Amino acid sequence: MKKNKIFIFLIFIFFNIISFAASYNITNLDILANLQKDGSMEVQEAVTYDIGDINGILFDIDTKGFGELNYIDIFEDVGQKNGQYQYKRVPSSKYEISLSDDLYRIKLYSKNSNNTRNFLFVYTLPNAVNVYNDVAQFNRKMVGENWQQSIDNVSVKINIPVDESYDNSKIFAFGHGPLTGDIIKEYNIVQYSLENYYPGDFVEAHILMEPEIFSKIDKNKIIHKNVKEELLAMEKEFADEANAERERAQKREEFLNDIKKYDKAIFTSLASFWAAIMFYIHRIFKKENKYKDKFGKYLRELPDDYSPALAGTIMTGNINNEEILATLLDLIRRKKIELEEVSGKNRLVLKADTKNLRTQENTIVDIYFNDFGDGKSVVLEDIKTRNLSISTAKKFEKWQYQILSEMDRLKLDYESLGFIKGALFFIIGITFFLGAGALTSITENPIFILLGFMGFILIPSSFATKKPNSNLQEAKARWGAFKNFLEDYSQLEDAKISSIHLWEQYFVYAVAMGVSEKVVKAYKKALEMGYVQDTAGLNSGVNSFRALSLMDTYSRGSFARSINNVTKSSYSRSMSSISKSRRSSSSGGGGGFSSRSSGGGGSRGGGGAF
Repeated sequence: MKKNKIFIFLIFIFFNIISFAASYNITNLDILANLQKDGSMEVQEAVTYDIGDINGILFDIDTKGFGELNYIDIFEDVGQKNGQYQYKRVPSSKYEISLSDDLYRIKLYSKNSNNTRNFLFVYTLPNAVNVYNDVAQFNRKMVGENWQQSIDNVSVKINIPVDESYDNSKIFAFGHGPLTGDIIKEYNIVQYSLENYYPGDFVEAHILMEPEIFSKIDKNKIIHKNVKEELLAMEKEFADEANAERERAQKREEFLNDIKKYDKAIFTSLASFWAAIMFYIHRIFKKENKYKDKFGKYLRELPDDYSPALAGTIMTGNINNEEILATLLDLIRRKKIELEEVSGKNRLVLKADTKNLRTQENTIVDIYFNDFGDGKSVVLEDIKTRNLSISTAKKFEKWQYQILSEMDRLKLDYESLGFIKGALFFIIGITFFLGAGALTSITENPIFILLGFMGFILIPSSFATKKPNSNLQEAKARWGAFKNFLEDYSQLEDAKISSIHLWEQYFVYAVAMGVSEKVVKAYKKALEMGYVQDTAGLNSGVNSFRALSLMDTYSRGSFARSINNVTKSSYSRSMSSISKSRRSSSSGGGGGFSSRSSGGGGSRGGGGAF
């Protein structure tokens, strides 16, 4: 009896723990830092929370390399007056501070629900500035990597201890972190700003000044070395790398914008141009596919053990959000991911048993559960549709590469035109490209500008035009026959598929190949005709929601909309963040951030709520 009571008590505690999870967004982080002539720095960090339900605030200050905190005061707002927050000091009984390895961790008890609150943390770092013979250096990650949530807007203002009339060309300001960050230097103020901070990012300030500014610093702290030129050279290298990355992204965007700008005029001309090219590729170069009729029109079973993403890539020739969607649905089908409905939202929960996943599947799990979620789960509706961090965009590129590497391993490759034919196409393309300007000038008819586009497309096509090799032709034929089976409603009906597991397996491949609607319709018809058991009539609740088949689950409008929207938006915007960022300044005059770090401390700073 006693054991039963203990068991019931533990169950009660467990459900109380999981029933409450802090619900909040951080809209603003505003940091004001005043450098002092003795090398110390007074800091005020104001954090604005848009709160659903929390018990309190978490805030970390990393002081490693900056000395022990002289003091710390904590304030919470009591409302606004004339657009400015008014504060009251929080008594020490309402918060706890722990210290480990120079990391101060603050736990502030402040229960709030359905409101907006602002909290202010004020402290002083005694050793903020390093003074050398030829330069004074301030280098700190003002925003650390360990915030639990994304932050909509970050603003860091650093006041240099000189008059406004001071020649600020002698102040060199650099910033590091996401390439979308920005630096403005005005009078004696250096301001850093960043929209859409994500956990794992940082905002680092690196400012070089005249050593005479810090006249009150302890003489024993002066480092008798000349390092200014070395530091400037380092920042120039960082800026050049960041700007090169921006230029690559901008070129991609400019090309797409040009195509859109001239879409109507280009369409007609390019349609004719590509008609001729396609005639050559299919009738002369590619010839007839020798595997076309080998497997017949229909193949009723999966041809290979290829992943849905690989099968979709083989059939469509592209890697896009459909392959991501198919991968996630396949992981749900295989019970590697569970779907829960919580407060009207769809949450994906990662199972402990995720061993033996393909490399490409592990990458998708990493993106959606670590980058978008908390490592164990992710709420689809809470994934924000805005620019992604560069690190996440690179993971999407890594995922694409993994699929292409798998094709290489299986020798699913393409054959090119060859040197002679490729050279001929190249010469024609150059002639079109260079002749476009001359003909436009002579005839004064802008229609000849299209010749430049035709040449621009033809030049890479001379080397990029390929046909599937024998292995890829055979794979396309196998999977093409299977796709025909999925597309043909009558074939699916005649098959009388009774296994829900088989329907689910077919469905994820249909998603990857772009024919999912056909399979869903056929499945619903199979339910009506009694070929397969209807699982949608189970009891309501979380457990029954998990028990629903993948087909029934996907048929629920909210889940289908959520997972479709998330995969489409997250993939399509993965590269746009980089191209919209400002160029980095190699001279310290302001501009955009560079992505590498100059070695400043403070990276463990962060916060959140509980």
